Amino acid sequence: MKIVSWPPTDKEMTIPLVKKIPNGVLKTMHFLAYDETLGQVVIVCDDDVSFRLTDLIDLLNLDRENLEVLAQNHIRDTKKFESVAKDWTEAVAGVLQINKKGFRGYKDKLESSGGSEGS
Repeated sequence: MKIVSWPPTDKEMTIPLVKKIPNGVLKTMHFLAYDETLGQVVIVCDDDVSFRLTDLIDLLNLDRENLEVLAQNHIRDTKKFESVAKDWTEAVAGVLQINKKGFRGYKDKLESSGGSEGS
């Protein structure tokens, strides 16, 4: 086995952290859009306040009121990224279902729609 080591670099790596979305703040939402350059969903609210969701799992951190606002609004996208926007829309619906009925309600929804996960 040969051990290879590189000298340290002078560059710093910065990792942007997702800004926490306070409960009920999305009532003042103007629109949500998919930013294809960064692969994130951008939510723009009053007073030029904006939030970014980097991953579908970020939806689990939202409260029910914010999820309902997201579910009532259509995500803006381009034709090229329509399927990605659809994934976000479906994820919002799924997380809202889990938030309302727990995981048991989500499993019932999968079974009634013909989804056979785990069988």
